[in-house]
Amino acid sequence: MARRRRVRWDRLTVAAVLLIILIFLFGSCVQRCSDRSEESSAAEKPAGQSAESSGSDPAEQPAASTSTSASIVNLPMVVTEQNPAESVPIVTEATTTAAEPAGTVLPENYKAVSLSNDAIHTGNLILVNQDNPCTLKKDELDLEQVSAAADKPDTYEISYPGHTFVNSGALAKFNRLMRAYYSATGNKEIMFNYGWLEVGKEKSNPESASALDIQLHVKRSDGGYEYVTNKNPYAWIFEHMASYGFVLRYPDDKADITGERGGYTAIRYVGVPHAAYMKDHDLCLEEYLAALKGAYTFGQGMLEYSTPESTYHIYYFPASKTGTTEVPVPKTGSYEISGNNTDGFIVTTIIG
Repeated sequence: MARRRRVRWDRLTVAAVLLIILIFLFGSCVQRCSDRSEESSAAEKPAGQSAESSGSDPAEQPAASTSTSASIVNLPMVVTEQNPAESVPIVTEATTTAAEPAGTVLPENYKAVSLSNDAIHTGNLILVNQDNPCTLKKDELDLEQVSAAADKPDTYEISYPGHTFVNSGALAKFNRLMRAYYSATGNKEIMFNYGWLEVGKEKSNPESASALDIQLHVKRSDGGYEYVTNKNPYAWIFEHMASYGFVLRYPDDKADITGERGGYTAIRYVGVPHAAYMKDHDLCLEEYLAALKGAYTFGQGMLEYSTPESTYHIYYFPASKTGTTEVPVPKTGSYEISGNNTDGFIVTTIIG
């Protein structure tokens, strides 16, 4: 007769309890993993969008926040050089105030000056050539009659005293140049031949309408005339005019860039330190302005240039498409803003 196996209820009870515990622990683990997955999904959504709102219209979601401060806060200062040049004071506008450009965070020591985009056609650095004519009217040029200037020295003559005019600021620097020229050479043969001329006027060049261009002759002892050439004693002018803010506007070897033949002596006022830098690097005005725009746009680079008297920061800032441009300038110190006559502004500041 077979033996009946006795059921061990105590063991079954323990096994059942263990199974229930395992089931509870497994369910709890699954729930925690699910919660973590939902939290991770919600964290990946834009700020303000919860996991429950993932199916809502994207147009109703808050716009993502952006910052422009990183592009301008750190301004690299590059190209520090030395070159003899006489310092010419730059206009100080300590009282200028304006709001900062919308969407642009300026460095702490900068402010913004609001300028009409028409101002790109004014200033000592406007590019005037066949492609970019001067747009200023006669009464906007600050003309001064050369023969009537209070500071005119008797060290040069004027070909047409009764109707020779030029920008007053350029004339003041030219008179200083001519006094220094006579002191160095004792020569009085330089003649102021042409200054401001209307567009299309005989003997005019594209620059003549800007009133910043001066055409020079030499009056020979026999009564004849010739162009000023880079030979003694006139070589002194070519060597030192940059110290007074002038450059030779149409060098012989730059005709393919300027669009004008060289040979005649037309000097153009651009101001210090621009003339010194252009002379030092053998640049015509077209090349210099292109270099500033290409490498020294505010927020991307800044040209630092030193003369024995001063150190300058120079940079380009593009004109806005809105009709008004907020140009960044230092909050303190001296600065000058010039248009380039095409698409923006050049800011020159004295930093030391």
